[in-house]
Amino acid sequence: MPIIPWVKKQGVLEAKTTAVHCVHLDEGEMHTLLHHGTGVAHNPTSNLKLASGIAPVARMLALGLNVGIGTDGPASNNDLDMFEEMRLAALLAKGATSDPTALPARQALAMATCMGARALHIAHLTGSLEVGKRADIAVVQLEDLHLTPRFHRDPDSVYSLLVYAAKGHDVRHVLCDGRWLMRDRVLLTVDTEAMRAQAMEIARKIDAFLSVREESILSKLVAIGGVAREKTFEVQVKVHLADDAGVLAVLTGGEIPVVKQSRRRQYDTYFLFDDPEHSRLRYREEEILGEGDEVADVRYRLTLTGDTKEREFPHSVLLSRSRFDAPATRSLRFYREYFKPVAEWEVHKERRRYHIRYGGTDFAVNLDRVTRPELPGYFLELKSRTWSAQDAERKAVLIGELLELFGVQEQELVRREYLDLAREAG
Repeated sequence: MPIIPWVKKQGVLEAKTTAVHCVHLDEGEMHTLLHHGTGVAHNPTSNLKLASGIAPVARMLALGLNVGIGTDGPASNNDLDMFEEMRLAALLAKGATSDPTALPARQALAMATCMGARALHIAHLTGSLEVGKRADIAVVQLEDLHLTPRFHRDPDSVYSLLVYAAKGHDVRHVLCDGRWLMRDRVLLTVDTEAMRAQAMEIARKIDAFLSVREESILSKLVAIGGVAREKTFEVQVKVHLADDAGVLAVLTGGEIPVVKQSRRRQYDTYFLFDDPEHSRLRYREEEILGEGDEVADVRYRLTLTGDTKEREFPHSVLLSRSRFDAPATRSLRFYREYFKPVAEWEVHKERRRYHIRYGGTDFAVNLDRVTRPELPGYFLELKSRTWSAQDAERKAVLIGELLELFGVQEQELVRREYLDLAREAG
């Protein structure tokens, strides 16, 4: 469901609402905001730094929406300079519409003052210099070299000067509700040296915290939550088959009890790291299919492994080492920026999964077709979790028996993971 209809359904727009960013609105959603008197806060620097998109400001203004200009916070806007925001708002609107007349300087200044107040539903208090409103005034010095020359023929030229050339440090005095906050660029209500010292101390603590947190890929994974520190292991084998008929005949023939089965599409992105463990972090988006090919559920998961194996048993049965799982609650882009991998690979596959009971033990049987990169034939995987070497040996023997039941030949055994097969194909 689109975000604006959903927010409307929750009754949010019945309040005095300000919608922030609005980079992906369609025209129908803009009309909904206009109908409810919702203001809009446009934050161009933040949108650019986060690559979120470009708000359709020119269209919103043309429809009559009150669009104000904001900075967002220091996490996505380092200098919080409202003059820079005015300039970017005007330039972005021109670039996005290929129209150099879109969002003139005078309108950009209005967005930062009176229209911003209307967007916040406080225009009766501030936003313009009028009798009865608060004395909120910024006095800008226009004599510095970067503001030279000034033109006087057109009275509106001062708006171009303020929007396209002025900077935050050109503000000489600030008056808020009749109270001086700054005179001749001296802050009157803030102890700047104490504030600077406090900020540097906080920065030192953040540096120390991040140094510990980011000492390894596992530490970073644990820091963002959801991962269990306990190691789990998998006993598994992979087989490359020309076709799937033999495996399906065994699974549907009643010889092996199938507890449940499902069909899935898996979209895996592997992050590779140049650390001592040669860590591999897999981001998986998994679609679980219902009747037909309709998606019944979607799951996201992170799995951290190394590229080495703990042990190899007969029939190329491998014991995987140090596997850590966590729910993927953030976007792929977030994890890419957070973990900073040295390389990245994609593997897509269609999977039929069967949960079976054999020898009193639960096994997962995966019958896969790799579609990206496109690999010939089918891949059969037999897997089971384990927590001890003795249990691993017992399950390895059972997997060997299952391979015989499926009629697997020695030359069909594969000792590589899907990532390695994809890298070879690439």
